[in-house]
Amino acid sequence: MNFFARSWATFLIAVRRLLAQRWLALATALGLITAIAMIMSIPLYSDAVYFRVLQEELQKAGQAVKGDTRSFAFLWRNIGSIYGVKEWDEVQPVDEYLSGPAAAQLGLPIKKIIRYAKTDTFRLFPAGSSQAYASAQDPLEWVSFGAIEEFPEHARWVEGGPPAPASADPADPIEVAVSNVMAETLGIQIGEEFTTFRTFETESGGQRTIQLPVRVAGIWEPIDENEDFWFYRPRAFDEQLLIPPATFEGRIASLLEDEVALITWYWIVDGSDVNASDVGLLMGRIDQIRQRAATLLPNTRLDISPYEALGKYQASARLLNVLLFAFSIPIVSLLLAFISLVVGLSVGRQRNEIAVLRSRGATAVQIAGIAALEAAVLAIVALAVAVPLSTWVAQMFGATRSFLNFTLESDLRVQMSLSPVQFGLIAVGVTMLAQVLPSIGAARHTIVSYKQELARTVRKPWWQRAWLDVLLLIPAGYGIYLVRQQGSIFVPGGAE
Repeated sequence: MNFFARSWATFLIAVRRLLAQRWLALATALGLITAIAMIMSIPLYSDAVYFRVLQEELQKAGQAVKGDTRSFAFLWRNIGSIYGVKEWDEVQPVDEYLSGPAAAQLGLPIKKIIRYAKTDTFRLFPAGSSQAYASAQDPLEWVSFGAIEEFPEHARWVEGGPPAPASADPADPIEVAVSNVMAETLGIQIGEEFTTFRTFETESGGQRTIQLPVRVAGIWEPIDENEDFWFYRPRAFDEQLLIPPATFEGRIASLLEDEVALITWYWIVDGSDVNASDVGLLMGRIDQIRQRAATLLPNTRLDISPYEALGKYQASARLLNVLLFAFSIPIVSLLLAFISLVVGLSVGRQRNEIAVLRSRGATAVQIAGIAALEAAVLAIVALAVAVPLSTWVAQMFGATRSFLNFTLESDLRVQMSLSPVQFGLIAVGVTMLAQVLPSIGAARHTIVSYKQELARTVRKPWWQRAWLDVLLLIPAGYGIYLVRQQGSIFVPGGAE
């Protein structure tokens, strides 16, 4: 109980001292706000600059999301033509993972997940063609069956409409959509039926021919070729018979033994909240997902991602932080000197009060606690103001055209993150030390020793003990010497 009473009394004294010296407290708070805002604005600005560089690098590498520079593209692929054609049952585990849990594991908002699968090539013939006819004649076209999720919403239907899911009856034609390019090349009409053939080698070494009847349900062309939906150029699907995913997983998978010649998962991820401090964790999650996907289905690769660009972004942002802090040392030093000066004035006015408190039984810890509470109150107020102010300062950095000219139009993404807050807290700690240390020095005196110190000079100031006042005479004396010898003070590379 006694501890809480003393703590409350210490807090009341700290508040009263701030109110008694409100103008000095205000000056200290302004210095704190300026110093903390300046320090926090540096990581904010460097992160914003290199986030834009990250976007530009992704665009140059062709790995950016079309029309959305703040989103990241991830393209996972398993290429059967290289690593062996797969059955749908083999693909299902990795499909369930990359279509759901993996996206959540990444830790970023997922805008879209588009899965695409296609078969190996078939020979396309007019309806009713026999196997013997197909073996002796050249096909109309070599085609494959492809299934793209959400495809109908991004296609303009020149004729007809989206194909319906196929029935389980092998005799029923499979409804397909063909590109306008293929339709014009082959003269295909809506409702026209065709037959597709493919010959497979069986496990026993023989051959087996699959025959699939198809009916054209729609002729399509892309609504917008530059839309972020198109992970491949639309012309890549010109020679494919596009079917609903349900048809691929049902009818096609039940008839073919190795039906998946290519499968991809295309993620569009919102990367607008990614900061340099998040990159390490994000890259670690990408590595974990990559390893898990390769375990579920060997040779599943991440072909498009911001992985390498993120690593460069993190390293570059750190380097710019160091450079900017190096250039800001003089300004920050002046601000800290100002804070120390104001605190010194405040403590100088309170030395008699501190000595009286010590003589009446207050401990040095209590005196330091009072000073720490004063510093904490000012630091909390300063940090609350400096957080939004640092964002504005970083934006002004980005809008700087020349000295005091802030007319440059800038689209920098300035966003508060953990790193600037950490720098701000470090600045708060340093400034609090600058405020508390003078009070600790003053707490050594009682009223008797304080009066004795007033009566005589007990110790010279530190700048006199370091002979700084004498050292300042050196540049002044050198200037006088140059004026007498040369008639002017000449600085190489500068003006007289």
